[in-house]
Amino acid sequence: MKIKLLDIHSDLNYLKLSSVMGSVFNSTQWLSMYEKSLGVYGIYDGDDKLIGSFFQYNGKKKGLKFCITPPFTPSNGLFFENKAKNKANRNSFEKGIMQLLADHFDTVKGSLLVSAFPSSFTDMQPFIWKKQRVAPRYTYVVALDQSEEQLLENLTSEKRKSLRRAEKDEVSISACDDMKIIKKLVEKTFDRREKKLNAVMLDKILFEFASKENSFAYIARKGKDPIACTFCVHDSKGAYYLFGGYDESNKHHGAGVSTMWQSILHAKNKGLEFFDFEGSMIPEVERYFREFGGKHVVYFEVNKTSKALQLMLNK
Repeated sequence: MKIKLLDIHSDLNYLKLSSVMGSVFNSTQWLSMYEKSLGVYGIYDGDDKLIGSFFQYNGKKKGLKFCITPPFTPSNGLFFENKAKNKANRNSFEKGIMQLLADHFDTVKGSLLVSAFPSSFTDMQPFIWKKQRVAPRYTYVVALDQSEEQLLENLTSEKRKSLRRAEKDEVSISACDDMKIIKKLVEKTFDRREKKLNAVMLDKILFEFASKENSFAYIARKGKDPIACTFCVHDSKGAYYLFGGYDESNKHHGAGVSTMWQSILHAKNKGLEFFDFEGSMIPEVERYFREFGGKHVVYFEVNKTSKALQLMLNK
């Protein structure tokens, strides 16, 4: 087997495979937003037939080259066909794919490599054998094959109380197709947390990618003023929470909870299988996601740093 770059726009095999095995993040519409900064790689069998794919985002900062999971994208998008019949052979085939990727990562030039894997892939031994660091990361995923009553019951009492408070205080929740409102609330949240926002990618997602076919957003209003929002993308299987925000000067304790709750219900009503919160390693954000009652799901991130960068970090 081998790995080589492919053209997602002209390779019909990629279009066919990704539509069946990939997610919304493997779609050409999503990947095209990253333009030349993104490398999409094909995984080919011994007959040079495309059987899978993954991607890497390349950039440069302060003179240092890096290769990372694309901004606002949860993983490296790995998928592949595994036609082995029994469990032992399927395990061996997946091990071979992971060894192939570990070898590929060894050839990547630059100061930093970070690659997060979809949660369905847990065999990280080949990367460990290559002395690449493997770190667990976590998300919460809500299964949508439950009744609305059960979903509500799974919330913490605090979250249910927040929903009731928002309803009592006449905070209105509605779907939103005005992405300027979403952008403004997201920007306010990043500014408040003093976190850098990739404004270019935010604009591309909201104003180039987002459509009724692949995403949805909800806002909370107090009177006429938007005070909180959530924004999600989806494919035919699941919805993924990408970002949200609220107005600190006009906040309500139940506004953000209510927009998230309506996003979950909307995903359920669309017939989707799951709602993925996309995780966080920030304690207060993790707790917020956890209180919606989803399943705690682990995924893995592989990273590699150059000796020069390691020396800089250790100073």
